[in-house]
Amino acid sequence: MGRVTKFDAALLGRRIEDPSSRGIASYVAELIRTGELTPGDALPHVRSLAEVLRVSPATVSSAWSLLKKRGLIMGSGKSGTRVSSPAGLVTRIEPASIIPARFDMRLLYPDPDLLPSLKPALVSASEMPGLDQYYDSPILPALRDVVEPEWPYPAEAFAVANGASDAIWTVLQSLSVPGDRIVVESPTQPQLLNLMSDLGLTVVPVPYVEGGLSLMHLEEAMKTRPVVVFYQPRAQVPTGNATATDRAWRIAEVLKRNTSAMIVEYDDLNALSLVDINSVGEYLPKRTIHIKSYEKSYGPDLRLAVIGTTVARMATVHAQIRLTRQWTSRILQSALAWLLQDEVTAEGVARARGIYAERLFALTSMLHANGIDVPARDGFCVWIPVTDEAKAIEHLTAHGILALAGETSYSTGALPHIRVATSRMEPGMSSQLAEILRQSALAL
Repeated sequence: MGRVTKFDAALLGRRIEDPSSRGIASYVAELIRTGELTPGDALPHVRSLAEVLRVSPATVSSAWSLLKKRGLIMGSGKSGTRVSSPAGLVTRIEPASIIPARFDMRLLYPDPDLLPSLKPALVSASEMPGLDQYYDSPILPALRDVVEPEWPYPAEAFAVANGASDAIWTVLQSLSVPGDRIVVESPTQPQLLNLMSDLGLTVVPVPYVEGGLSLMHLEEAMKTRPVVVFYQPRAQVPTGNATATDRAWRIAEVLKRNTSAMIVEYDDLNALSLVDINSVGEYLPKRTIHIKSYEKSYGPDLRLAVIGTTVARMATVHAQIRLTRQWTSRILQSALAWLLQDEVTAEGVARARGIYAERLFALTSMLHANGIDVPARDGFCVWIPVTDEAKAIEHLTAHGILALAGETSYSTGALPHIRVATSRMEPGMSSQLAEILRQSALAL
């Protein structure tokens, strides 16, 4: 492979604004992601770039090490350093341990009785021609035809991932190197924080308040030069908040002043949410990547999420998919396409949405009656303020109820809360649970 030099030390040095190891790595990674640097292109020698940036050679070496860990560059010494690939390496994620229990209120799982039947969809999918052939398309055309008209903003390209976690991992892997900063809604889902930590990202928390991300805190967070702003636009876990139309526009205005950070939106509940989605992609379509999960609404074992973004960004995302797993099952994609067009399934999803809302509102209403003011918004859980998290969890456990400690939903300390799932709450359980929660919230 030839070694083409597109950026000598002087040119690259003039363009790097942040001469820290993380800043150097982030800027070079962006050149690779946008195609300004391509596989085989040579990078300046460590000492030459260090002299231009007026930093120690160790700083540049550290930046090169970060890029090598992600698999973006290769080589050293006399042979020089060159770009290897637009896609990075994947490290293993340790799954969080889960203990199923009758009163396990930690789990934000759909009720099996409210999921659509997969049998007719899978039968139809199994008859699709060409299943004995290898496949290289990022999304089945039949599935794209169904999801594209419902996308919250016009996206140029789509790809399918093996579930929401896989989609988020793949997208963030394609956008970052270890040490990069990522703005994340706070509080958020614990598994998302674990995933970002495993990628070596530095989380910059921004409060997710009623109406969306706090604009004041977002302004401050952008001063840290993050590579990504990540948030859930509706049915936010754990608060149930959603991004209002005017807030989406205002978020876009803040981000316009930062010309590099990408926006990653994660729509977890999808068709089960009670509100329409307001996407920043309506205002910044070329800088937005939207991820839509279909697991809670159509079936966890479908293991499907769809990613929508620009053609250029999708090239790096799809490269990562091809590197690690080639493609997502066409049978499952075809089954989802069938479900999304089936009228009986649509009626069932609408019914499920109503029942989940009833369970959420039943518990929040009983909590209000017991003196605990918890807003009834949207989603699969309630977010309850408590006096002492540890004592509240202990009190609930003594009554045979497992809840999630709020501290797991923050990257840094915050006011004490507990998260209680309502998606599988049994009929008539809300009144009994509300009294126990009241005692737990006030436990001293």
